[in-house]
Amino acid sequence: MFELFTEGARRVIFFARYEASQYGSTAIEAEHLLLGALKEDRNLIKRFSETSSTAELIRTEIEKHFAGQARVSTCVDIPLSESSKRVLTHAMNEALILNHAYVGVEHVLLGIMREDKTVAAQILRASGLDPSKVRQQISPNSHQQRVSTIALPKGGCVPDAETAIQIAEAVWKALYGSETVSKQQPFRAELIDDVWTVRGSSLVAKIGRSDARVLQLGEEHSE
Repeated sequence: MFELFTEGARRVIFFARYEASQYGSTAIEAEHLLLGALKEDRNLIKRFSETSSTAELIRTEIEKHFAGQARVSTCVDIPLSESSKRVLTHAMNEALILNHAYVGVEHVLLGIMREDKTVAAQILRASGLDPSKVRQQISPNSHQQRVSTIALPKGGCVPDAETAIQIAEAVWKALYGSETVSKQQPFRAELIDDVWTVRGSSLVAKIGRSDARVLQLGEEHSE
């Protein structure tokens, strides 16, 4: 899963595990990922917000949430919570949407904000962070200009189900490996509201018909 993550983004997860142990948590939560991101880049909030919030103020807010828990030994393997797994999947989606070939600390920050029911996301919103503005700041201007000047074909860049499936397979292989993807067959694709939804046995990808952007990527779990 972490092949596309930069060294900095991987350190965020390492730092988050340490933070979880210090707060006595039995799982790495979105709040620990946020603390990990701030440990990796202390100026992360200032880069995207005009408020006076700092890493120290955000830590104080998070400490209120975890107050009273006993520390856990750093030798204990602390797993990612389900919400944290979704945060990291969101981060990969954000990188794909922005056509970035890597997942960085900024993408993890966006992933935290997309998991909007968490305390971490609420703290970031209160700190003045806006996901759309973060995307705008980290999106290459040259790419935006190219998209606006190139005339797209009438049938869209993804005119049929076969093309959609080929794109989904290529992205899935980069993230999950060829062996995992081969077990997903047969694939099926459905076009709704100009978006192709491609599914395997458990993987799903949503791809824009007009411009071939990967809008969503992840795993589906049956209830």
